[in-house]
Amino acid sequence: MGKPASTLAFLWQYLRPRPGAVRRTEVGYDRAGEALPVTLYAPVRQDAALPGWVLLHGLTVSGREHASLDRFAAALAASGSVVFVPEIPEWKRLEPAPDSSLMTIRAAVRAIGERDDVDPDRVALIGFSFGATQAMMAAADPECTGRLRGIAAWGGYRDFHDLCRFGVTGEHDLDGQTYRVDPDPYGRWLMLANYLTGIPGHEKHEALAAAFRTLALEAGKSGVFAGDPVHDPLKARLRRTLSPAEREFFDLAAHPATQPFPDVDRGRELAVALADAALARDPLLDPRPFLPRVRVPTFLAHGRDDRIVPFTESLKTARELAPGYARHCTVTELFTHSGAAGQRFGTPAHVREVVRFVGLLRGILRMSAT
Repeated sequence: MGKPASTLAFLWQYLRPRPGAVRRTEVGYDRAGEALPVTLYAPVRQDAALPGWVLLHGLTVSGREHASLDRFAAALAASGSVVFVPEIPEWKRLEPAPDSSLMTIRAAVRAIGERDDVDPDRVALIGFSFGATQAMMAAADPECTGRLRGIAAWGGYRDFHDLCRFGVTGEHDLDGQTYRVDPDPYGRWLMLANYLTGIPGHEKHEALAAAFRTLALEAGKSGVFAGDPVHDPLKARLRRTLSPAEREFFDLAAHPATQPFPDVDRGRELAVALADAALARDPLLDPRPFLPRVRVPTFLAHGRDDRIVPFTESLKTARELAPGYARHCTVTELFTHSGAAGQRFGTPAHVREVVRFVGLLRGILRMSAT
């Protein structure tokens, strides 16, 4: 029996990072015969086997080196856990590759459970963004379920059609109420890069798909919000390389940041066509058949200001899990999709948010308690 992870230690490390509190080492794992690297985080002082966490990043070129991910992993390790952040090369290339996700997660969960410094009975899984959805789907797999104490899913989606509609138009809904924000175009660029040529009439538009991939890669590498005008010169250069027909489509999905979305009705049509094309090519982008089969305690969290995946997706996900398995579902203003939304901790206007977030964090960390 081990000591449960400490919420206070997590918060202290997250808010005031101490480089000497955590060890970062490079190890590896085997994914169906393919040797891939892992960043391993652990407390500097360790005298017993600890809880183990597999942490999944999203679709991002920085992968396990993402600054927000590194900060979270270090805080989780400082709380009294071993944290295993596997390399997922497809996701770093901005390829969803859902067919390989379960294989990847199985291998990572197995590898951390076999470590001498990890208690195999206290292994859990946490995913962010696309990784959150894949974590939930993996939790429906009997092989993973047998090895997992629980999962935490931050910023995942439930319905791929709803995800695409939000990514193109910014529209989302819950219980009859419709919301609209200006979405982060990174999401639609990424999906168009991968699935545009599956949309009828666009089968030969490889150059257009490549232009969207270039935009997504540049936004990811720069770390600058994809909707910032700083990317407009690149849009203009890419546009000049396209045919007239391709330019018309490009102007819809990659219009200048200083201009409003050109045509919402066409945007809705695009979202449906994009989702249909993606699901036809990769049916495992749809998590809905898996959610009722999740059989481990599940904690859901979402940033209210998320502009890639709307917060309503986590609320809907909680309703589709089997009774008793959705342990906590929190929508918070303290974090955005990719990390902290600002130094809001401790201000009077956000005391309630802080209390709710600490409650969520305590529940997540207690998953690994005996």
